[in-house]
Amino acid sequence: MNRKSIIVAGTLLIAGLAGQAAQAHNWGCWIQTDRNVKIRNASGGTQAANAINDWNNMTILNITSVSSGEEIYVFNANSGATGWGGLASITNYSGCNILRATAQVNTYYYSGSSLSARGVHCQEIGHGFGLDHSNDGGCMGAGYWYSVSSAYTPVSHNVNDIATKYASRIVDTPTHSEHEGEPLRFHAYWVNNPRSLRETTRLASNIVVATVTDVAAGADIVNRQKDGYVSRIPTQRVSFTIDRSRKGEMVEGESFVLFQNGNDHNRFDEDPSYKVGTRYLLFLTERADGTHLVVAPSGRFELTAKGLVPAAKVGFAKELAGARLQDVMSDLTQALAQVDAE
Repeated sequence: MNRKSIIVAGTLLIAGLAGQAAQAHNWGCWIQTDRNVKIRNASGGTQAANAINDWNNMTILNITSVSSGEEIYVFNANSGATGWGGLASITNYSGCNILRATAQVNTYYYSGSSLSARGVHCQEIGHGFGLDHSNDGGCMGAGYWYSVSSAYTPVSHNVNDIATKYASRIVDTPTHSEHEGEPLRFHAYWVNNPRSLRETTRLASNIVVATVTDVAAGADIVNRQKDGYVSRIPTQRVSFTIDRSRKGEMVEGESFVLFQNGNDHNRFDEDPSYKVGTRYLLFLTERADGTHLVVAPSGRFELTAKGLVPAAKVGFAKELAGARLQDVMSDLTQALAQVDAE
């Protein structure tokens, strides 16, 4: 065991690793091939460098800064009004092993020099190690449970999660687990993460029940870096016909087009592709080009015979799983009245 392992192991024992390990927050089965991780900070600047140093100094990972041959590529780029302010993507993998990932801050929403950018980079880099979101006061829960500008570093729970995942990965020890279906290769930091139906209602310019009538490929989001790297993120345009309208100027029978990140083969976590014929309760905002965005995954609910199926995995939206549409619409009426009274 090297010195870094001894220091971290001691910290883990004090923190109670046994209790923490059972609550580890992993992004599927994704993991780096070993604890020696090469990271290239291409254009993330000082805030990305700070985030990288935090992970290196606080965990058993041995992070090396490189100019090529990286396993995590970190950058800033303006990807426009996508709904996400940060994005982790896995661009090359074998089984569950991450061979190359990227971590981006979308400067359309965040200045690359802001403290928030450090927090977003911290979270996206953490996804590159195979971590999921966690409500523990650190950057891996920022935006979902608390502000990213006030929680911009890893905390002891994240340190413990890394130790659990990588304790035996001193050298390359590949895993060969198979993914179920297509792998989730994009993990987004969503700009809006409403914590209640009322807050979701306030954020939305339109609230509708609508049916999918068409799903078409959209233009890729393309970002080019000075070093020649080109990031391409697929998108779709999803057409809907409105069945009911509860807020905004949309009316029954009208159509609208939704801007969708990803596609069937490059799925976003919490925001999978739509299928023709399915019905949804949607909380929407409008983009400058006339298309619409769901305010966040917590503003998207599929309507099924067994009740609502929320896209969000955490928060109030998750608690609405299985609820009847008429009951949610009743709650929505109250939320609209409260918003109007503000």
